Amino acid sequence: MRLRSAFLIVTATAGLFLGATTLQADESATPPKQGRDFCRENPGKCDEARAKRQAFCAENPEKCQEQREQLKAKRAEMQEKCKADPEKCEQMKQEMRQRRDEMKAKCAADPARCEEMKQEMRQKHQGKRGM
Repeated sequence: MRLRSAFLIVTATAGLFLGATTLQADESATPPKQGRDFCRENPGKCDEARAKRQAFCAENPEKCQEQREQLKAKRAEMQEKCKADPEKCEQMKQEMRQRRDEMKAKCAADPARCEEMKQEMRQKHQGKRGM
């Protein structure tokens, strides 16, 4: 259960990071759905991702623990910022939703380009995620 929570946090943070980076590329892919919704629709992909993460953590326990700690710290920091300024936090969420909707429209218009950008971003960030 603890590993599952850590995996979901890692997945969510990676999704946010990749989504934000992808959005900066202007023509890019729609960020994947987060957590349970994505896993409900793509059980094979989630199982594969879990297996990869478990294998990575088994081979690199120190790095895995370091990543967990970094995610916890970033999450706590973001929660504090949202507590201090809920309006700004809500505004940021709205902006992300708007950008996500724009990306969905771009992907609907050109699915081949969308898939190409997804692959490029996955390759670019594969080393950064440690997998």
